[in-house]
Amino acid sequence: MSVAGGTIALFATCIAIYLSIGSGSVPFPLMIILFGIFGHSLGYCDNAGISTSVQNFSEHKGSAVGLMKAMEGLTAAVVSTVFYSIYSDEDLDTFPLWLAFMALGVGAFSVPLIAFTNSPDKEDAETVSKKFSFLTVALLAYTAFCAVVAYNKAYTLPVAMAVAVLPFGLFALACRADSGAHSSSDAVVAIQRPNLSAWEMIQCVDFYLLYFTFVSLQGSGIMFSNNFGQIVKSVSNDASASSAVYVTIFSIFNTFGRVFIGFGSESVKQTLNRPWFLVISSALMSLGLAVLQIGEGFLGFSAAAVGFALGGTFALQAVVVEEIFGPEEMPIKYSYCFTAASVGSLLLSDLLAGWLYDAAAEHQGQSVCLGTSCFGVTFAVTALGCAAAALSVAAVAIRSRGTYVQLRERRPLLMATEAALL
Repeated sequence: MSVAGGTIALFATCIAIYLSIGSGSVPFPLMIILFGIFGHSLGYCDNAGISTSVQNFSEHKGSAVGLMKAMEGLTAAVVSTVFYSIYSDEDLDTFPLWLAFMALGVGAFSVPLIAFTNSPDKEDAETVSKKFSFLTVALLAYTAFCAVVAYNKAYTLPVAMAVAVLPFGLFALACRADSGAHSSSDAVVAIQRPNLSAWEMIQCVDFYLLYFTFVSLQGSGIMFSNNFGQIVKSVSNDASASSAVYVTIFSIFNTFGRVFIGFGSESVKQTLNRPWFLVISSALMSLGLAVLQIGEGFLGFSAAAVGFALGGTFALQAVVVEEIFGPEEMPIKYSYCFTAASVGSLLLSDLLAGWLYDAAAEHQGQSVCLGTSCFGVTFAVTALGCAAAALSVAAVAIRSRGTYVQLRERRPLLMATEAALL
């Protein structure tokens, strides 16, 4: 229902935005409302997909969420490739209309399939693990293909068809199931684990430590991506510098981060608790932001490091929340934590970076700010914030050791029950 509702809301708001652009005289408050509904419609689909994946793939949730987040990260490249293969820059006014009917078509195709397949995974753990491994390799190849298309602007109709159809091939491969296999999802085990309600969660210290971590990491990453053009010009000290190559690097590594950290944390979950991957992401992003103070030569490294770390936070967010606080009311818990990206973007991108950049540009007496004064303070604040986030989530990792011991003790019992059912 959430995906269907999100699809209908997305279709309706895209139509409204298209009509608003055509009229040319839409009150600003109305446009804010329309784009607010547009954003929430995407959130409905994201929340439903992530929460359902965590529930249905209880023993492979890291891989499931990582792959879903990776596909979400590719949507901009996929949509732009298909659009520009059919239309040109002169047709940009029709983009909301095209997006509306594309969303409606995808929703009409996918909602019945989601409803039909929405149940806990019924295959044995080894088969599911092999499928996720294969899908990971296939998705990385698809990511590389999209990156090459976008970088070379190879917008042709055959390319558009390939970009649009290949994801359905991934779906078909994943649907090959062994109906005789039984999963441990239906098993009943004696070992308990924390399972708090959303209200109980927001009364826990660990929730606020995690929330600070996500505000710092996601806010810093969004600040970096939102100001890419200005950052490249200021660090390069060149008003004509292009950010195209760095945007491509950021996008590719953002997708890689979602896949590798999601899948990697799943692969070593028996020995390394998942919050430690957030510590690694925090340290990597702090380093990527700090070295921007050195000069232009580190732009590529920073784009890769920040993109990879940001992608990793989105792959881990829902999984860590579910593991530490339990599956009860998971969609509400995920919604609470996902507001961290909005809060971080407002504080670090809109207020901090925006205000300091405008002040520096005004001081220089030009519209394009050049030099270290444009983002120097912003880089220092965000790098320190990410370093503090590393300490914050390290505290969560230490405090949640008992919970992860319980999770590890459950898995052998689940596997034993699964073997008895086969």
